Amino acid sequence: MKIKYLISYGYLFGLIIILTIASSVLCYFTNLDIKIFKIIIPIISLLIGGIVLGRNTKEKAYLEGIKYTVPYILFCVIWMIIFGYKFNLGVMVLSLVYLLGGIIGTIIGINLKKN
Repeated sequence: MKIKYLISYGYLFGLIIILTIASSVLCYFTNLDIKIFKIIIPIISLLIGGIVLGRNTKEKAYLEGIKYTVPYILFCVIWMIIFGYKFNLGVMVLSLVYLLGGIIGTIIGINLKKN
């Protein structure tokens, strides 16, 4: 695996951990619902990780975004199977949203590099 993917996954999982802790503290002290953070945190993390990957990519950012996001989605699906969660239409839609987040992040990143 190339170093640019490892750096992007480092950002991805680092942001997931940091944002999860921050949202947990925020929900502890307020009446906010944690369910919305379960959806937003991976999308933001994939977007930022995709931006980092896009800045290190020369061309075809959308393909790099797919190659970056699909292993994360597979990891999530395997995690769900191991812990007995049901795989339904909502999970498939969420996986597509994750895929779009990664693709959009790499496209933004490659365009930021050109400036």
